[in-house]
Amino acid sequence: MRTKKPEKKRIWENLRLLNPKNLEKEVYVYGYHFSWKSHALLMTGTLAGISAVGILFQLKAVYFTVIVAAVACVLPVLVLDMYRKMYEQKRFGDAAAYMEQMLYSFQKTGKVISALKETREIFDDGQMRKTLDEAVFHLEAGKTGDHEGILKESLQIIEQSYGCTKIHMVHDLLENAEEYGGNVEDSILLVLEDIERWKQRGYHLHAEKKRSHTDNVISIVVATILCAVSLYVLDAMKQMFSVKDSSDIFRIRLIQASSVLFILFLLHVFVKSARNLTDDWLRDTAFHETDYILRSYERVTGYNAKKERKKSSLIAIPFFLLMGIAFFAGKHAACLILLLLAVFLQAQHRTGYHLARRDVTEALYLALPQWLMGMALLLQNNNVQVSVTKSIADAPPVLHRELQQLLERLRQTPGKLQAYTGFCGSFDLPEVSSCMKMLHAVSENGTGNVRSQMGHLLERVARIQGMADDITNEKIAFRMKMLFSYPVVAATVKLLLDLTVGMVLMLQLLGSAGGV
Repeated sequence: MRTKKPEKKRIWENLRLLNPKNLEKEVYVYGYHFSWKSHALLMTGTLAGISAVGILFQLKAVYFTVIVAAVACVLPVLVLDMYRKMYEQKRFGDAAAYMEQMLYSFQKTGKVISALKETREIFDDGQMRKTLDEAVFHLEAGKTGDHEGILKESLQIIEQSYGCTKIHMVHDLLENAEEYGGNVEDSILLVLEDIERWKQRGYHLHAEKKRSHTDNVISIVVATILCAVSLYVLDAMKQMFSVKDSSDIFRIRLIQASSVLFILFLLHVFVKSARNLTDDWLRDTAFHETDYILRSYERVTGYNAKKERKKSSLIAIPFFLLMGIAFFAGKHAACLILLLLAVFLQAQHRTGYHLARRDVTEALYLALPQWLMGMALLLQNNNVQVSVTKSIADAPPVLHRELQQLLERLRQTPGKLQAYTGFCGSFDLPEVSSCMKMLHAVSENGTGNVRSQMGHLLERVARIQGMADDITNEKIAFRMKMLFSYPVVAATVKLLLDLTVGMVLMLQLLGSAGGV
């Protein structure tokens, strides 16, 4: 899985794309052929478009050169992003097809090597075909590099190439089935249903992002036209005066500079919106760093209201004292500002706690479906306690502490319902409590009754997954809506500046008319 590159390195790599040969190489990395003809047509069309904008705002040569240079730097990045978007979409489709075909093939043969060979045949030349060839070759060679075993090593080649947790889950199922045997029909059906839901969510989310990008483009176009029209209206207003004056609002330096900044900002918004379409479809969505979530988890679970209140009071006391001094000195404005700061600092521990609790709750909703689906598969051949133990290795980090505590309670009081319902007990997660009650029922009734109860558990898992999807979609939608508002805000600032300059120009014309 690709990691986020440092800012300086990313900027340097973008500058390298100004050389068409480097751009051609990067496009080839994504498995596509770089068309010089298409590139030339795109460059011509883009320059024609930006020239039209420059003429519309009547930019002077020096300002127009700045705009053209910015577009020339950005265009190769946008071209590469276009291919990257197609590449990520194909990777997503290939990963889904691979998992489904592997499961269907394994149902027939019961052997991973046979399933890999059969699955390989459905792919043409490309990344997936090459990766499967490498995995099959490694598996047939029979040489293992460490204690994990040849089968696991071979499947890890695919996992490392695609970085998808669903593929890892499928591989775990196939490894256990080949190693321990048994009837895995129910498990395969569970995973196939989960993959289908995952596929639908992925395509739906990116369809929403495309619609948001279209809205952002419309917002940019409307903002551009509105600001340009306002300048022409202001320039035409001088005809209302009988004074012969050569003043032209377009030639005022402040108007020229603000127009350049306005166009550059809209270009930035367009690039930012377009780049949202190039995200890795297979990467698990995470809105906060893992370290931040773990620190927030520790803060919530170890929160001591009395102790934190004392800390906040100690921090706020100096501001209350300064407020008193400002009041007696007659500095009422400073007194008000200090009062607001003191009140905020007095309550900052509660604000920080609620923010941390909200972020951890969202992280738990995103992590729990993955863990519960893994549990559903493990329960096919293990009891609850063994399944929990095995699930820790692949569970998201935010769940590790809760799972360790769950295991400790199960060792001490294995038959108690409270041992299960205490899972994530510091957070308000009623759906999780319902799932844990189901696990308690499975534990009490034995693994023989898992099949009859698994449907109810998976219904709850699907409900939690739906809530996780809502959280993800809401955050992504909010980010895209914020981008939609950027051109509106920029246009508002530009219009206010233009109107102010226009009013000053009108007053000058009125003064000239009065002096005639």
